[in-house]
Amino acid sequence: MAVALRTAIGDARSGAIPSADVRPRAAIVAGLGRIEARRLVRHPTFWLGTAFGLTLTRGVVGAGSGSSGSTTLAWLAGGLALGMLVGTLLSANVAALRSRRDRTGELYGSLPSPPEARTLGLLTGLAVGPVTIAIVLAAVAWAVFSRTEGLAEHTDLFLAVQYPLAVFALGAIGVGVARWIPTLLGGPIIVVLHTMTPLIWLVPWILPTTSEVHATWHMIYLVAVPVTWVALALARDRRTLIRFAVAAAALALGIVAAVQQTPPGGY
Repeated sequence: MAVALRTAIGDARSGAIPSADVRPRAAIVAGLGRIEARRLVRHPTFWLGTAFGLTLTRGVVGAGSGSSGSTTLAWLAGGLALGMLVGTLLSANVAALRSRRDRTGELYGSLPSPPEARTLGLLTGLAVGPVTIAIVLAAVAWAVFSRTEGLAEHTDLFLAVQYPLAVFALGAIGVGVARWIPTLLGGPIIVVLHTMTPLIWLVPWILPTTSEVHATWHMIYLVAVPVTWVALALARDRRTLIRFAVAAAALALGIVAAVQQTPPGGY
């Protein structure tokens, strides 16, 4: 039985189509990015996550009594932001699993473009689609909150910049997890880890300046997380020392930043 298994594995490897050794072309990555951006923002998971966040938050606000207009506005904006974060993570995770789900991996392997082109195209689509929407929403929220009594003192550029970075970071996590854990359970597991464990309180994604968080370290953390997962996703396509080294360095920097960003009295 062992001999038969080794023979089957050897035959599969010898008959597999080798991946292209060329570097991804910018034009191909940009074209794939445009396609992936449309797919991501049109995917039901993206909008269901956003709608769920709004519905959940509206229920919480409606259950309270005597809430001011600024408080209600802040809760609704937070629900929209939270729902979009979850929707981006899940839709990116599902998109990264498309070739495995459709069993087109071998077909893609016969193309002249390297496997990294598809991963980079998906990440580009993430930036063109959900992240662009997040930038628009953050700009609108900043303009409204800065003119709203009770919210203006908590609103600044630091708060607005965090949201697009968090959207890209969670999307990159969705892609990276799908590359290494090729199952539809990967995305929901990340969501559960964020909501059902103290993880979200240990390393929050978005914090106002009034929380006394160390702004520089927090921004470093928001950059280090996507760099780690982008490098890991590309390392799954083609294992090279430089990609694992970048992932390890970014992970180490992210851990340091997560510790250093903590306010003096905690969150």
